[in-house]
Amino acid sequence: MSKIITLAHQRPARMSKKFREVLRLHEIEGMSVTDACAKVGYSRAAYYKACKNSAVKDLIRDLRRELVESADAKKAFLKFKALEVAFELMTTSKNEAIRARMVEFLAADAKVSPVSVHVDASRVEQVVGYSYKRPPALGGPDDDGEAVPT
Repeated sequence: MSKIITLAHQRPARMSKKFREVLRLHEIEGMSVTDACAKVGYSRAAYYKACKNSAVKDLIRDLRRELVESADAKKAFLKFKALEVAFELMTTSKNEAIRARMVEFLAADAKVSPVSVHVDASRVEQVVGYSYKRPPALGGPDDDGEAVPT
């Protein structure tokens, strides 16, 4: 006897336009859930209830992935524009220091050199132990001998 296998066709989850807008405002625009729901006129309780659905979780994951991909594309575009400006400065600047810096910048594949920090430890006071400076009593003299106002 042959076995007949039927695949149940799952209907895509239905989401209202309001809910999709709340997701867009929260995930893409960076609004808080409370603000996004208030702006669209959607209940926070309904939002959190809907977020438990696996189809909604998948949609949120897709939105976040798209956001990261668009940020990567924007970063690549801006890096390209920075390289164009650096090349223009290198070829047209009258200041030799600027031209030299742009040569270094382009030779390093547009990587910014790390910031160097120097701490002069010889000027640091050596404090040993714990010291407590008692505040002056009201109406009594302070360290300068003047009366503290009451």
